[in-house]
Amino acid sequence: MFVLSAARKLDSFAIKHHFAVKKLRFASPEELLQLTGLVPGSVPPFGKPILPFALFVDASILANEKIAFNAGSLTDSIIMPVVDYLRIARPKVFAFSSAG
Repeated sequence: MFVLSAARKLDSFAIKHHFAVKKLRFASPEELLQLTGLVPGSVPPFGKPILPFALFVDASILANEKIAFNAGSLTDSIIMPVVDYLRIARPKVFAFSSAG
């Protein structure tokens, strides 16, 4: 799972380069539901052991004081300090976005 600021754009080349792969794609809504029990837009930004994914966070997140995200629903959100999120989520951090 890749987490980046809503104000930024995904840089697919950076991800492909980092993992030395030629192709990548988003999971379909059906795949997401099967893997997580959640619909697009409701998936919280956590990997293992909460969700069955490795977790990667864009380096730009580090410039923010707080992170806001959906909490397993389309109507409930959580806002927390980025330092707490990083401590809890324990993602791998690298740059994979560009300015929006």
